[in-house]
Amino acid sequence: MPLPGTPRFPDDVPTLTAGDVTLRVHRAEDAPDAVVQCTDPVSVRWTTVPHPYDLEMAKGWLGQVVPGGWESGSEHAFAIETTHPDGVRRFSGTVSLRDAGPGRGEIAFGAHPDVRGRGVMTTAVDLLMRYAFDTLGLRVLVWYANVGNVGSRRVAWKSGFTFGGTMHAWLDHRGETTDAWVATRHRDDPAGPRGPWDDGSGQSA
Repeated sequence: MPLPGTPRFPDDVPTLTAGDVTLRVHRAEDAPDAVVQCTDPVSVRWTTVPHPYDLEMAKGWLGQVVPGGWESGSEHAFAIETTHPDGVRRFSGTVSLRDAGPGRGEIAFGAHPDVRGRGVMTTAVDLLMRYAFDTLGLRVLVWYANVGNVGSRRVAWKSGFTFGGTMHAWLDHRGETTDAWVATRHRDDPAGPRGPWDDGSGQSA
């Protein structure tokens, strides 16, 4: 079952903003920065982006995969735009909402290396959650990440997800199955972390 609505790409893709962070439609000019993100070692390690990755692949993703997801209702992917350290506002990553069944969605995200560690992704995820709950009327969101992806886990924790443990051999990572952390966020959950930070090793701080 597709996500609610049948948006036309790019006309019906909303623009969402909080502070310096904007979620917007992807553009062809995002391709060079998308390559930087997708060839970054952190992205290669923790995401399913193809490896190796080049400019033609980025153009194909921006021109075919992203629009197709919106038009089919399988995935609503937003470009993140924020100010880079050089003072220029441009593409800073992607945050996506994927169809996970009636009333449910899966969130996925990846950041450009130049903007990590500044709270950009937490703000982007919060904007996406508001869109999912308030605009699309979804009831629950789910997050998965490969075990060990502490950066993604921290974003989910800050965004109020409740961790449900580890799922054995759950995720497909370039043809191999990996263990996954899983967490959920319900529409009626209060904002903010559900408990103290835990990096997944069982040690709280």
